[in-house]
Amino acid sequence: MKKVGLLVLMAIANVSWLFAQDVILSQVNESPILLNPANTGAQYDMRINLNYRQQWRSITEPFTTIVASADSKIASTGKSSSLGVGLYVMNDKAGSGRLNTFSAGLNVAAKVPISNSQNISAGIGAAFMQHHINYDELMWDKQYDGLVYNAALPTGENFSRAQKNNIDLASGVQWSYGKGATTLSSNDVFGAQVGVAVFHLNKPNLGFDYNDKQYMRYVIHGTLSYGIKNTNLQLSPTIVTAFQGPSKMFYFGSLIKYKLQESSKYTDYILARMINVGVFYRVGDAIILSTQLEWGQYAFGISYDINVSSLTKVSKGMGGFEISIRYFPMRSTASRLL
Repeated sequence: MKKVGLLVLMAIANVSWLFAQDVILSQVNESPILLNPANTGAQYDMRINLNYRQQWRSITEPFTTIVASADSKIASTGKSSSLGVGLYVMNDKAGSGRLNTFSAGLNVAAKVPISNSQNISAGIGAAFMQHHINYDELMWDKQYDGLVYNAALPTGENFSRAQKNNIDLASGVQWSYGKGATTLSSNDVFGAQVGVAVFHLNKPNLGFDYNDKQYMRYVIHGTLSYGIKNTNLQLSPTIVTAFQGPSKMFYFGSLIKYKLQESSKYTDYILARMINVGVFYRVGDAIILSTQLEWGQYAFGISYDINVSSLTKVSKGMGGFEISIRYFPMRSTASRLL
């Protein structure tokens, strides 16, 4: 009985809570142009990323997120200045109400050098965003007859529409630094990225029957890549802080990377191979266990969120899993410090 009541409350709460909050991926660096528009075309001549996430299966209908993105440099100069463009498509299905969010966006970013090892990039993004909900899948308090939930009872609610379309705008800036290894085997590379991004600049109205403007989301992120000299190990810590209306998110942790094979200094057809493991913490929400295999031009990652919030009373710690795939063409040059 308590579980039925909880599901009723969650089904109702999910409608308003999910309008105000954005999808959060645990492998933040594997959805780079969604983390910050300034990442578009900044590292690779061309890059393709795929992400799949599913969570809360132990509590309700699973929340499922699928993202596909691609970005590329489309113009560059001899002084390393470049212009990048990126496209992404995201589809998110949330909970019992089948609240569906679809986004298709375009990013444009420019990168300019400020020294031999540093550059600044800035990007903007615009997306078409559509929300849709199936009210028939929701449970309401008036459908509880005092003993059990009865779907045949009237909801007492009256909705005029179940779909809403919007345009969504974003922008961001990023500073990057990179120092290559002294020799091929010294492994003393060092790289850093720090960025700031703002999403929902135009505060799109997400309400189906009422005015519910989406809060702007402010993101500050940083990533390091540090090679432990004369070893096969590399550390890659990441920090992300996000603020959206009354909500905030703080995420931190690190990957430990072990190099299985060096890149060839004679040909681009033999690229580095690495296996990465790491632990991250999204404060008050989840401990994230992550592993990744980088095999030349491909990278395959999988992570699992162990829920540590107050929801553990019903989730039993089962949060969700996430899969990522990254690919860049063989002839695509990249700054592989990060």
